[in-house]
Amino acid sequence: MRDELLAALRKGANVRLWLSGPSADLAKSYAKLDELTEGTGPAAEAFASAATIGLANVEVGLWRFLVVLPEDGGSPLIARGPRGDR
Repeated sequence: MRDELLAALRKGANVRLWLSGPSADLAKSYAKLDELTEGTGPAAEAFASAATIGLANVEVGLWRFLVVLPEDGGSPLIARGPRGDR
């Protein structure tokens, strides 16, 4: 998934949302974890284990990538699922 996301970003993929804040609020309002089909477990764990977190939604074709950006300096996590607006 990382390679696909990186290639899409290099081609100008649409970053629909990029923000940081309280993990519980972001998970509830923006992550839409129940719509993801790949990488959901680690992304959900990241939201559950941190008080604040960064989040980005990137839309590429039929996919929505969720990028979870730990604010403790940990590696970004990537999950994806079909775009809900298609």
